[in-house]
Amino acid sequence: MSHEYTLTELEQKICVTGAKMRHNSNRSSGVTNVKVSRRTDRDVEVLGLAGELAVAKYLNVYPDLTIFIRKGGADLITPNNKKIDVKTTFYDNGKLIAFYKPDYGDIDTFVLVTAEHYPTVVIRGWAKKEDLINDDKIGNLGYGKVFMMEQSELKDIDLLCFKLKSVNNNKKIPKRYPDNSKDDLSGYRI
Repeated sequence: MSHEYTLTELEQKICVTGAKMRHNSNRSSGVTNVKVSRRTDRDVEVLGLAGELAVAKYLNVYPDLTIFIRKGGADLITPNNKKIDVKTTFYDNGKLIAFYKPDYGDIDTFVLVTAEHYPTVVIRGWAKKEDLINDDKIGNLGYGKVFMMEQSELKDIDLLCFKLKSVNNNKKIPKRYPDNSKDDLSGYRI
């Protein structure tokens, strides 16, 4: 079962600003963007952060909003120290894709988010590292080898919530309180 969430205006600004800062930090340090997409680096970074925010809200964990040089590593860490790598795609029917590399370190879980209708994103499901990172899941989408899984192969995100003993007992993204979706932020500059 997938779960849809529409980012607030503030969350969208966090994604745009955070993506720009991460991009500048990584490029100035010589870290290349090895994306599997024809989209711009900016679009990839913004949607990546959007996916991370949505999953963090759903699992009731704090998102990683740091802007340091990064090359791999977990996007989210749960209270019981499980490491999650969130993968976001532009396409509603997109696959869970991980770059073809032998070592994903201490990542335990991969989560797929689709964002074809951004700022609305959809959490599609998750897979254990060993289910995705194996020879049976190697494919090629025109950019070289990748590990990939179809959405139908993914586990329901609610099963991850139960496994993590999440405190999000409602099993849905919390409602905004108060509703700030219509707040006028035009006077604020970032």
